[in-house]
Amino acid sequence: MSLALTTRKTDLQGTVRVVYLDITFDSSYPTGGEPFETGLDTVLSANIEPSGGYIFKYDYTNRKILAYYADYDAVADGALIQVADTTDLSAISTRAKFEGQ
Repeated sequence: MSLALTTRKTDLQGTVRVVYLDITFDSSYPTGGEPFETGLDTVLSANIEPSGGYIFKYDYTNRKILAYYADYDAVADGALIQVADTTDLSAISTRAKFEGQ
């Protein structure tokens, strides 16, 4: 499966295109992140809101969204741990802003 995307707004700020999206995850998160296309040739900046106890990061090189959760004991795994392969995130939706060209 893949991410469900809803474009909320697009804008042009000088030479930079801005895309606002709602993102809903699917029922099987893949290790290494969800493949994701913004519609921008080059993403200069990504801001993805935390949701449902998860924190999200955009992988600029591989064009993927990675999901993390906090490890509060921070002993064995570190401060944030990537969500395990095949985790069901279908109840998770978030809003994101991408800037690029």
